[in-house]
Amino acid sequence: MILISVLLCTGIAGAVTAATVPVYQSTVRFYVFAPTAEGQTALQADELARLRIIGYATLLTSEKIVEQISKASGVEESVETVTDMISANGDADTLILTANVRSEDQDEATALASSIATNFNRLVNDLEGAGSPEGAETVLNVVAGPTQDDNPVSPSEMLNYGLGILVGLALGVGLIILRSRADNTLRSIDNLEEASGLQLLSTVPADRKVDRGSPGVSVRNSLQFEAFRNLRTNLHFRSDADSLRVIAVTSATVGEGASTVAFNLAAACAEAGYRTLLIETDIRNPQLAPGLGSVHKDGLAEVLQHGREFGSVINSGPYEQLSIMCAGTASGRASELLNAAAVEAVLRKAKEAYDLVVLDTAPLLPFADSRTVAALSDGVIVVARYGYSTPNGVRAGAETLELVGAKVLGIVLNAVPLPKRIRARFSSEHEGHTDADPTEDPGTFPTEPESKEKRGQHVESQ
Repeated sequence: MILISVLLCTGIAGAVTAATVPVYQSTVRFYVFAPTAEGQTALQADELARLRIIGYATLLTSEKIVEQISKASGVEESVETVTDMISANGDADTLILTANVRSEDQDEATALASSIATNFNRLVNDLEGAGSPEGAETVLNVVAGPTQDDNPVSPSEMLNYGLGILVGLALGVGLIILRSRADNTLRSIDNLEEASGLQLLSTVPADRKVDRGSPGVSVRNSLQFEAFRNLRTNLHFRSDADSLRVIAVTSATVGEGASTVAFNLAAACAEAGYRTLLIETDIRNPQLAPGLGSVHKDGLAEVLQHGREFGSVINSGPYEQLSIMCAGTASGRASELLNAAAVEAVLRKAKEAYDLVVLDTAPLLPFADSRTVAALSDGVIVVARYGYSTPNGVRAGAETLELVGAKVLGIVLNAVPLPKRIRARFSSEHEGHTDADPTEDPGTFPTEPESKEKRGQHVESQ
C-alpha cells in the first residue's frame, strides 16, 4: 500500500512538473552607499543609506520606475505585466539591494534585469535630486548580475518529486493506520472465544495452496494436516466422544473454510483407521466435486429428490477408509429437500455403514439449509477465518445454532498466519521423512494401508 501510494504521488508530481510552464529568473544586486554631505558625519550617512534601502525596494516596483525600465529594455509588455515580473528586497544590515526578474522568456528576464542594473541608480538620483539644487546623490553599485541561468527556477523537479515521495509515504502510512483501526476482523484467540462464547478446538495454519472458494486438501506431512490431527485428538478426549457419530462442520458466512476443515477432519479420522463418510450437504452451491476433480456428479440431491440408492452415489476418497458423498446437482429447492425427515433417513443409513459421518454444510447466516442439518447432528464444529470473520458474524452464527438446539462442540480458527521460521523448522524436521509417494500429486493423500475396523468410536489420538 505504501509503495502504491508513493508511486501514485510521484506520478502526480511528474505530471504537474511536465504541465507547468518553466519560469526563468535573472538577478541583480546593488550595494547602496550614501556619500557624506556637508555637515554630516560618515555614521549619519551610513544610517541614511540604511533607511533609504527599504524604500528603494518599494520604489523599484513603482509605476513610473517600471515604465522607464521597461522602455529602456525594449520589452514589449504592459507596465502591469512587467511590475508582476519584478520583485525587490533590501537588507539594511548589509546594505545590499536585490532585484529579481522572473519571466517565461529567458531573454526577456535578462533584458529587464540588465535595464535595472543600468538605469535604476540614475532614476533614483533623478527623484531624490529633483528638489535639491545641490543634487544629492545616492550611489547604487552593481555587485552581482544580471545573471542568466538556462535552468528554470520553476518548476523545481527535485522539490516536486521529493514532495511527491513524502506525501506518498504519509498517505500510505495513514491508510494503513486507518485500515487497522477500521479492521474489526478476528485476529486473536481471546477475541474469538469472547465473541462466539465457544471453546477453541484447534487453530489451522494458513495454506497458500488452498483456495478460499473450494475445499482444500492439505498435504499429509504439513503443518495444516497436523492441525487436523490435533482437532481429531481433542474431539477424542471429550467425555461424550463415543456418542459423536455425526459431526457437522459449518461457518457463519461464505469463505471461512468450513469445507476445507470438514474434508481434512474426515481425512484425519480415516487416517486413524475409522470408516469415515464425508457428506456435502450444501446443494445450493456444490463445491466438493469440482474441487476434488470428481467425475461423479450425482450425490445427496439425487438421493433426496429422485430416490437414488444411498450407496450408488458414494465415491471412494483418497484414503482406504474415506468415502465421499458429494452434494450432487445444484438445486434452488435446498430448504425443501433438506427437511428433517429426509436428512434423518440418510444419516441413519450412514451411521449403519460407517464409524463416523462428517457433514460439510452451507453457511449459517445466508440460508436456513444448514440449520436443519446441524440440529440433526450429534455435534457441530463452527469455523472462523483469521482476518476475515467478524465478531458480529461469529456471534450471530453461534446464536443461530443455539436457537435450533444444536450441540456445539467448539470453534476452529482457520488460516492463521505463521512466522517463516516456524514453517522452516517444521519442514527441516520432516525433511526426508515423507509418507507420500514422490510421484503423486502433492494436492492428494497417498493411500493408507488397511487398518483394523474400530466401529463405535469416531476418533482416536494419533
